[in-house]
Amino acid sequence: MKKIGTSIFVLLLCCLFCSGKAITIPTDDDEIVARKYFYQGLNGYQQSLFEGFVFSEFPAGKTVKQFLTGDAGLRGATRVAQALLFRNKPGDKENAIEILRWILKNQHTNEKSENFGMWKTNVSVDRLDKNWREFIGCDLILIYEGYKDILPADLLTDIKIGLIRAAKGARTRDVGADYSNISIMSAFLMDYAGSAFQIDDLKKSGLKKALEIYQLFQRHQTFSEYNSPTYYGVTLIAIALWRELGSEKLKKMGTTLESSMWHEIASNYNPKLKNFVGPYFRAYGMDVKKYYAITSIWIALAVDQEILAPLPKGAGEKLGELSNISTIMHLGLSVPKDVLPQLKEFDTPRFLDRLVPSKIAGDTLKHVTAVVNEDWMMGGLWGNRRAWNQIKTGTIHWISSGNVIEWLLVPGEGTINVRVSNATMQIYRSDEKSTRFSVYVYAKDLAEKNFTEIMWRFPAMELFIQSKLKRSYLKITDRTTIYEECAISEEYPAVMKITFQIPSSWKNEDPLLEITPIK
Repeated sequence: MKKIGTSIFVLLLCCLFCSGKAITIPTDDDEIVARKYFYQGLNGYQQSLFEGFVFSEFPAGKTVKQFLTGDAGLRGATRVAQALLFRNKPGDKENAIEILRWILKNQHTNEKSENFGMWKTNVSVDRLDKNWREFIGCDLILIYEGYKDILPADLLTDIKIGLIRAAKGARTRDVGADYSNISIMSAFLMDYAGSAFQIDDLKKSGLKKALEIYQLFQRHQTFSEYNSPTYYGVTLIAIALWRELGSEKLKKMGTTLESSMWHEIASNYNPKLKNFVGPYFRAYGMDVKKYYAITSIWIALAVDQEILAPLPKGAGEKLGELSNISTIMHLGLSVPKDVLPQLKEFDTPRFLDRLVPSKIAGDTLKHVTAVVNEDWMMGGLWGNRRAWNQIKTGTIHWISSGNVIEWLLVPGEGTINVRVSNATMQIYRSDEKSTRFSVYVYAKDLAEKNFTEIMWRFPAMELFIQSKLKRSYLKITDRTTIYEECAISEEYPAVMKITFQIPSSWKNEDPLLEITPIK
């Protein structure tokens, strides 16, 4: 987005505050829709999202002392302070200042420690999460930049010191470019601290990291942390930080990456199902209408209608991710015009075929295939060697009566490859030592009679099954087990686990299982 003249911008702000309506900032780039947010101009839906976050963490009547317990999360507290400054109702600024002073006191300051510059996750039990440098540091930058005129001088000094520590710690850690969301924030943190506080070596480190990220993206026009409903949202935040507050080179790269990112999100998104096609390189569930994913928050603001938003109605699981609404509103949206219609209404069936770079040993290039139809979609991942429940190696989604999303999942066991065509999912073994694998199915009707040797039948979908393997069925109703095995955070009454036994004589070039959806 190109900058507009200061006088025009001031005039727009005057119109905004006089009318009480949100505005879209005009831009010379006809291909981009840019939106800026100010609390007084939020419409009813935007305000419900914003206040929903504030109320969940810091409801009216709660004191700062009651809020800042030993169990309070520092990342969430930073965003509460940020949101209070954004809202700026009576008492908000004073509460925000008190919260910020507490946050700044809880940073690791030993320069000889690998934890230098990190903030504690909480005071009572610090999980020593190195990513808190970037998460809290980037939110503090937005506060430092946005509220210099109203914050005390000594607090601004403490924020500056905290940011320099965090940037130096990030430089020492030197996270790889393929750790997408963290590396992009890390590059920005170093670039900003180096530029704003005249520390040349930090600025050079930030630019070097940014170029590594940009070059890795250019190889296959995608990020290594591919198609994560949660972490693509963090990546969008990080790129928007480049766009808004990075040095000139970061601004240019960020603008390019942001546009590409939105187009990729749109290609993976089905607005009728209000879900993203798999596979997911990292995901905390199978239905984003039931849990809060950060990419969904971006889409909710882009479509700007509750009925179109891929978010839970009410609390939902992973509610804490709604804290990102404050950060996103501080950054504003910059969405390609051709993407917006694709987020609102299903356009056309499509087949996706992508190569994704990775630096994990034995796992340098992954192959994604996926098909997106109006009422169902499926995707597969070939080349994953990491056993991790957040990875969804194969997925099928379909829509049932009452707009209920039903699904099939091949989890990230690290020993299975999945490939899909327009019609069929094929599952192969990648490790000859593997003696079994499982798939998980959710549907409203999970009676065992629905599962035969050749067909799994549900009211809205039939799955034609081809396999020579012996299998067993287990209906899981324990939510903890489902989360531990598949990182599914949302609640389901039951999930069917089907386990296939692989004989020692099996040839890896033969498919273990073929699934053909019949909608």
